[in-house]
Amino acid sequence: MPSVPGSTDAVPPSSGRLDRLDRALSRRAAVDWPHPRWFTLPLGGLSLSANYGVLWYVLCLVPWLFGAADPLWKALYVAAPVTLVEMTGFVIKHFVGRARPPVADPTQPEQIPLPLSKSFPSSHASMAVVGTFTLGMLYPQWIPALVALVLVLCFSRVYLGVHYLGDVLGGLAYGLVFGAAWVLLVPAPV
Repeated sequence: MPSVPGSTDAVPPSSGRLDRLDRALSRRAAVDWPHPRWFTLPLGGLSLSANYGVLWYVLCLVPWLFGAADPLWKALYVAAPVTLVEMTGFVIKHFVGRARPPVADPTQPEQIPLPLSKSFPSSHASMAVVGTFTLGMLYPQWIPALVALVLVLCFSRVYLGVHYLGDVLGGLAYGLVFGAAWVLLVPAPV
């Protein structure tokens, strides 16, 4: 049975070259790169804050705290698709059934607590894209900061060993499709 270089992770014989490359690249970021505590601790905190969409729910309420008009409708415009993309993502995860890196390879350390769900696609990535689409429609001036947040969150999921790179790319693609459909079909309450 072939395995990923530098690990004891047994890769199924049916896995293709792309899967092996995905595992190897992801392991390099999660294990081989330096993980100083001063960097991984705040990065892990940010990554965990996005669990179950919490980060996006908080962000959609920020304008309400500053007296934005129609705060409930604007918050729902963001929260509803973030919730929907996460729920449908969990269904996809169930059917794909890809184990998270530290589960598939017990030699890989857990940098942060692992969610109980499967690995593909990354819900953090899909929710981040949908949150950026919807918040960006409401507050275009936020777009550069939101894009930077998406990049940091996606990096954190691979670097902290919670996802493979392919999971994050799949989550980004799913979020792009879902987010684009949402903003095209549901008018923003501006």
